[in-house]
Amino acid sequence: MKLLNEIKGDKIVEKIEKLVKIPSPTGFTGKVRDFLVENAEKKGINYTVTKKGAVIYSFGPKDVPGTFFAAHVDALGAIVTEVDDDDERVKIATVGGYPALYIIGEICTIHTRKGKEYVATFLPDNPAVHVNSRLKEMVPDFENCSLRVDLTLKKGEKLSDFISVGDFVSLDCGFRYVDGYVNSRHLDDKASAGIFVYLSDIIKKNENKLKDRISFFFNVTEETGQGIAATPEGDDLIVVDMGVVGKGTAGSEKCVSICAKDSSGPYNYDLTNELIGLAEKFKILIA
Repeated sequence: MKLLNEIKGDKIVEKIEKLVKIPSPTGFTGKVRDFLVENAEKKGINYTVTKKGAVIYSFGPKDVPGTFFAAHVDALGAIVTEVDDDDERVKIATVGGYPALYIIGEICTIHTRKGKEYVATFLPDNPAVHVNSRLKEMVPDFENCSLRVDLTLKKGEKLSDFISVGDFVSLDCGFRYVDGYVNSRHLDDKASAGIFVYLSDIIKKNENKLKDRISFFFNVTEETGQGIAATPEGDDLIVVDMGVVGKGTAGSEKCVSICAKDSSGPYNYDLTNELIGLAEKFKILIA
């Protein structure tokens, strides 16, 4: 309970804000990996980096089986599929499964493979309602929507001189913290990861008290469905991710959600019961 008393909600929000503002669509997660590595080195946290670029923080005795807690720091994004020099627009394909409607009007950043960045907005083609009378009837999809890039071309220059097929696109997070609520993109799952980063500081200060190993696995491929293939032998795995909110689910944006199953099947019965028991013991509000 003493450790629980050390937890400060506003400090957790600071960690979440830092993470959501780091561009990291799946496949372009080097910046968030570097942040996690730099944080570990600064705090003296034992860490490893996998070949995929995931980062693992570990605490406590190395030879005693413990528990892995996993969250992912990759986010939804896009990749450039076409650069239209005539209309000066950029077509994209999603990284992660979301509809075009989800990002209409959103500001993005194009990250070129030459290291340049350009700001853009995702809009319907011919987006002015004053001249496009059919705009209100349009069903938004990625065929009739594209990026309008904030880039002034000089005489003789083309948009394709600066942006290429295969360049990554990140979605701006639009972070807000209002009346105790975090309003932002990429809370799936940087909210969980931010909590891990914050708890790492507390656990590091008390590492000599640990009887079992505790590890935080920051995955970088979850948004494309790859998840975690395996953890070291003898370790339990608890995945901390977003709780689905919608009709037909019991999730809530104001509570902790303990998932009994997902679309593919039920989770471990005994572990689910243990998590419910802990929530009840420590009076954690659950959905």
